[in-house]
Amino acid sequence: MNRKNLILSSLIAATVISAGSAPVAHGARYLDAAGVPSAVTFKINDVNYSNSTGNHSLPAAPFVINGTTMVPVRAAAESLGASISWNDKSQLITLSGKGFGTVKYTIHSSYAVNAKGEKIKLPEQVRQTKGTVFVPVRSLASLMDARLQWEPYTHKITLSNPSQTPSNLNFNYQFTKDMEGWKGGFADLPIDYDKEIYELDFARQLLPVDKNTANYGLKLSGHNRSDDLFMYLSKGMNGFKPNASYNVNLKFSMYTDAGGGMVGIGGSPAESIFIKAGILSNEPLSVPASSPGSEYYRMNVDIGSQGAGGKDVKVIGNAAKPNAEQSGYQRVEFNYSAKVTANAKGEIFILIGADSGFEGLTTLYFDDVNVTAQAS
Repeated sequence: MNRKNLILSSLIAATVISAGSAPVAHGARYLDAAGVPSAVTFKINDVNYSNSTGNHSLPAAPFVINGTTMVPVRAAAESLGASISWNDKSQLITLSGKGFGTVKYTIHSSYAVNAKGEKIKLPEQVRQTKGTVFVPVRSLASLMDARLQWEPYTHKITLSNPSQTPSNLNFNYQFTKDMEGWKGGFADLPIDYDKEIYELDFARQLLPVDKNTANYGLKLSGHNRSDDLFMYLSKGMNGFKPNASYNVNLKFSMYTDAGGGMVGIGGSPAESIFIKAGILSNEPLSVPASSPGSEYYRMNVDIGSQGAGGKDVKVIGNAAKPNAEQSGYQRVEFNYSAKVTANAKGEIFILIGADSGFEGLTTLYFDDVNVTAQAS
């Protein structure tokens, strides 16, 4: 069954702003507690956008160039309550607003200037299309001190004022079209490991279930050749209030073909593959670390060791499939909750891992990842 129903609010993308000659007057506005318009939503390649006054149209649609999302500066700035001015002679756009001061953009420039007069490097040049000025959306959000939310399945971008940061957030990942920003990695193996015998693999593939032609998941595969191997998925999520605490729940499904009760070198291919999860303030990474007489890749967070969890990452199950008598891959559901403090950028990170004590090849697939967060 195709389970792909994606409703995602997370933060990824770039910054976009649109500018014309004179501010456009709108009707009555819905204001936040500070008396400022609260949010604006754009969609890639769509000339329609919405803000607190309703639906509107643009001369040119937001677009993506070299991986950077560009949005119309005037529509974005005015929707969030900022004023905008245009100097035709110098091709200069100036944004002014409470909370961020002034921001200046120049057509065809790769830099913006903030309220302190500092030049801020942009991932793409400021561009003008059909009289509309576009800027990178992530940069715009940062310079205006706005929150940025990105919905990859619908290609929608929402900018909102800090006071509008939601107390509840929900993220769903089902890998219908791509990896959706998830990363894969490996640790607890020598830095000079032999790639041929370790057989490490991270990929987006069709789930290995009967008659499946459309349901994709993320594959992790590796051969434990060093008494231990840690394989993991990770994802950074944005849109949280910086330095605020959240109660976070993680749900996901895993597909495994390992039958319980079997014996293998170093341990069981099912019960000795320990599934772990972590909800973290900083990105989990596999980094080089020195050990007596050798150098290994180790995690920069405390994952524990095999069947024991660590300070940052806990054991939540193993790789045994529900019915050992039935051949092929089977689905297993996992659930994990923890309290986390978002970092200064308003980010949290999710880690899902498999810590292997079985000295053999393990291949697992992951799908239907759901993360819900509530401000505590």
